[in-house]
Amino acid sequence: MHRTNLLVLQRLQLQDAVALATFYNGLSEASIRTFRPLGTQTTVEICEHMASRNLGADENYDLVAWINGRIVGWCFIWNLSEEKPTFGLSVADAFHGQGVGSRLMDSVIVEARHRKLAKVYLTVVKDNDIAWKMYARRGFVQYDEKRSHDDGLVYRHMVLPIESKDDL
Repeated sequence: MHRTNLLVLQRLQLQDAVALATFYNGLSEASIRTFRPLGTQTTVEICEHMASRNLGADENYDLVAWINGRIVGWCFIWNLSEEKPTFGLSVADAFHGQGVGSRLMDSVIVEARHRKLAKVYLTVVKDNDIAWKMYARRGFVQYDEKRSHDDGLVYRHMVLPIESKDDL
């Protein structure tokens, strides 16, 4: 049986660094405008460091989506032990609108519940309507809006209060 386009979600591992760098550096200019936690380009070494933060002290939770042997999406919660854990999500342009982002986001939110995080925070460019509306449908609420001095863009700051499974 020959399978194509099978979506596999997996926690980021050290051996995924090259694939993550390829994914990140392959994002379109429009995607990098709205998602750049590693800058406008990254390196394999930076991606190895990101993967290592999922081991040992468990500082981060990074989940990647694979289709046909390549990463097509990445979702994370960074700074798990800090007061404001940070959420992020990106999907390769060719896979927008196919449910990859929703699957990643839902899985990472389940992990946040499992870890009993009180809240998760994100920042999204105000004119990225598709993203902030998807976040709002998942329960993220805007609490602030500011223009960045670095790039001049207006950002929505959003928070997701996490409910425990007992609260559902």
